[in-house]
Formats: sequence, structure tokens, C-alpha cells
Amino acid sequence: MLGHDRFIGRLRGRPGFLAGVALWLAVPLTGAAILSGCGGSRSAAAGANGAPATGSASVSPPVARSPGGSGAGRSEPAQSTSTTPPRTVPIQLDGWRLTLPVNARGALSGTATQLDTAAVTAPWLIRNRDGSVTFWAPAQGATTASSEHARTELVSTRDWMFGTDGVHRLTATLAVSQVPQEDPDICVGQVHGGGSIKSIPFVMLHYRDGSLVVVVKQELQGTASQSISLLTGVPLGGVFSYTITDDGDGTLGLSATYNRLTGTHTARVMSVFIGTDQRFQVGDYQQATSAASATDGGRMTLYALNVS
Repeated sequence: MLGHDRFIGRLRGRPGFLAGVALWLAVPLTGAAILSGCGGSRSAAAGANGAPATGSASVSPPVARSPGGSGAGRSEPAQSTSTTPPRTVPIQLDGWRLTLPVNARGALSGTATQLDTAAVTAPWLIRNRDGSVTFWAPAQGATTASSEHARTELVSTRDWMFGTDGVHRLTATLAVSQVPQEDPDICVGQVHGGGSIKSIPFVMLHYRDGSLVVVVKQELQGTASQSISLLTGVPLGGVFSYTITDDGDGTLGLSATYNRLTGTHTARVMSVFIGTDQRFQVGDYQQATSAASATDGGRMTLYALNVS
């Protein structure tokens, strides 16, 4: 892990840093541009080709789904969506580390760098005039030891023991403005293992081609998991909120809200995870492994963040 000042000083002397800045300047930052539109299917999503959203663009109103406790619900027309970003309380980066999609030399390859103290680090994490922060992660870049996907992601410095250490809650408000072409999927929130199980993602909330889907692991070793659909019809640029809660009693509380529609679910956690070391992670953990171009990747803007 590197301190921010030391890492930035090292980057400035490397060609990889200049390439990153050039990439940033070449691609318009779109975190503050909010669209209204339709989610659609995984194979025909609006914006699934990775093109950034723009503030002047608009598409047909979405059809949203209002789930019940199990994630299923009836289909109904969504309310109109504002193109104005929500009122923002400046995002505080205290209490977070930051994983970057570049190595210690600033190159988009090898092992991802993690800053001990999260800080604005252009072009990967920038602060907007309204206090929100925009994450950019290329479809191909440096990765962590246990993943093949590049990311720009905040990692909480506070761990706890799941299910035995009271109630722990992560709440965030954000908008995804670009998804990778190969796989239009970004993990925007996690409950992730720490300590001896730091390589294990326990709970992952995905923005998948307009749907909000939570994947909960069912075993420490192996791939068995439960998939929970919270909402559909969330377009690129659509502002939504989510909450992930360790209820402290062996259950996991999940909710997501978009356009006045809310989906909720309570999941019973497998006993093997009770008492395990966990932490929250938030950001742009895009799920592609190859890039169609230098501008291919994931981009999202975070307007509100709270951990309790």
C-alpha cells in the first residue's frame, strides 16, 4: 500500500501517468449529467456500448418494476425522471482506502495500487463542483490479486464481525453513466471479507444493464451463491439509492430505490459467514476483462455515502 502524496509523486515521473491524464481529457466526465431512459434487456441496454451519457440527451421513459420482499413485483410505468443531479452533501473520503486500476508505476497493468488514505486522484477519482465524486475504471487495467477486473473503489478502514457485532449499514446514492461494452455490469457496493478471508467477496450489489441485482455467497470456498433482483428499469444516468445492512442477527437487509419505486429483501445468511471479518466497499468495480477501446469501461458518480 502507498501513501497518496508518495504515489502521486511517483506517477508524475512516469509515462503511464501522462497516458492516464490524456485518457481523462479525451473522455468527457459525465457524472453530473443525468438522463432519463429505459433499462431494457441485457443484450440491448441503452448505453451498453460504453458511450458516456450527456446532459442534453434523452430517451423514452423507463418501465420500472416494484418488487416485493422476494424481489418479484408488478410492472408499471415509472414516474418522470429529473435531469438535475440531487442536492449533494460533499462526499467525505475519511475512513476509506482507495484501490486504483494502475500499478505502482502508473501503468494499466499488473497489480492494482491501494492508497492507505483515499484522496481525489485524477482521472480515476475526481471531485465535482457539487461535492459529488466521479469514479472511472477502464475495462482493462491493473487488478487485485484475487480478481481479473480493474476497479476504482473505496475500501472501508473499519472491519466488524458479521452477525455478532450489532447493526452495520451502508447507504449510497449514485448514478451509473457508462458501462463496459464486453459486460455491461458494475459492482457498486460490497460487503467484503477482511483479515484471513480478504479475498472473498461476500455480498455484491451489481448494476447490470439497468437492473440492480445482489449476489450473496453461500459458502466460503466454492461458487455457490444466491441472486436477488431488487429493481429493474434503471437507465444510465438514473439516480438511485441503495442500502445494505448487517442486521446483527444472521440476516442481511437489502433495499434499492429509483424513481419513487423501492425493492426490498431480507436474506438469511449461511452460518459459515456468521462471525467472519467483513468491511464495506463502494465504487466502480466494473466486470469486463478486455477493452474495445481506450475509452471503454465503467463510470459512476456518487452523490451521498453513509456508513453506520
